[in-house]
Amino acid sequence: MGVYTRTTGRLIQNDPINGTQQFWNAEVNGKSVSIHFGKVGTPGHRGSREFPSIEAAEKFLAQRVRQKLEEGYRPVLSSK
Repeated sequence: MGVYTRTTGRLIQNDPINGTQQFWNAEVNGKSVSIHFGKVGTPGHRGSREFPSIEAAEKFLAQRVRQKLEEGYRPVLSSK
C-alpha cells in the first residue's frame, strides 16, 4: 500500500504596486503537509507540518488553498 500524496499545483499572486509576483504551492504526503512559497525568481521558503490523520491534513490544505484564492492567488495553467 502506497503513501497518499496530493499536490495543489502552483498558485501565483501579482502585486501591481511593486511589480512582483509571489508563488505558493503545497503537497499532502501521508499525514504531512509541505508548503513552498516566496517571490517568483527566488528559491523561496519551505515548511512542513504533521497532522494526526490524512483527513486533518487534507482539511488544513483545503482551508489554506481557499485562503490563498481569497488573497488573489490564481492557479498557473501552464509552465513556461
